[in-house]
Amino acid sequence: MSPGTPRPRRTHAQARAEMREGILRLGREQLETRGAAALSVREIARGLGVASSAVYRHVSSREELLTLLVVDAYTDLADRVDAALADSTGSNADNTGSSGSTTRPLPTMVHAIRRWAVANPSRWALIYGTPVPGYAAPADTTTIPGTRVMGVFLGILADGAGSGTPAGDRPAPSPELTQVLAEGTEELGVVASPRTAADGVLAWSSLIGLISAEIFGQLGPELSALGGELLDRWIADTTCHFGLG
Repeated sequence: MSPGTPRPRRTHAQARAEMREGILRLGREQLETRGAAALSVREIARGLGVASSAVYRHVSSREELLTLLVVDAYTDLADRVDAALADSTGSNADNTGSSGSTTRPLPTMVHAIRRWAVANPSRWALIYGTPVPGYAAPADTTTIPGTRVMGVFLGILADGAGSGTPAGDRPAPSPELTQVLAEGTEELGVVASPRTAADGVLAWSSLIGLISAEIFGQLGPELSALGGELLDRWIADTTCHFGLG
């Protein structure tokens, strides 16, 4: 642009997108430095160099800011998982040898989740840690982004179900649990038997718990340093149980 040439004016959509990105950026910084319970919309306005009213047009309260950050974290995690699976599939297609070996999506997905959690502990804490006092995430806004990763996870498990390790004495799901699981898998677009769905929920919960225990230091310094190895053992057990050779 030559001297004296007027700068092109931003459209309303561009200005709104820039403001939203600024709010998210400073919101993430606050998560790291002060925690979710101490988020401040006014502090974000000061950081952006604008009046509080300008920010309040985008997020009307601390609760709305929290929701924005929750959706942002869920979406970023899901996008990273999708990208890892896509990259793995592409690499496999380019390098398939005479054995015809195929991609193993469960390890790819699980390691992508852990990498994101290790790189973003405050955001992981926001979506999978202790609930923020006085805040309840609105289901109509957070359910779809919040279940993207779990839907992919259950779909992977369902693909191998039926050929894995028998469940032993584990009881069949009750009619009440079966109904809830059927509704949940239908919403996720996953076809799975009640037993597979129930076992999948247990596997998902243990995965989140294991990663959280590492991230939050609940395993102690010695075991936390071996989080990757523990995760590989979880992968081996889950692969065996669901027949995901």
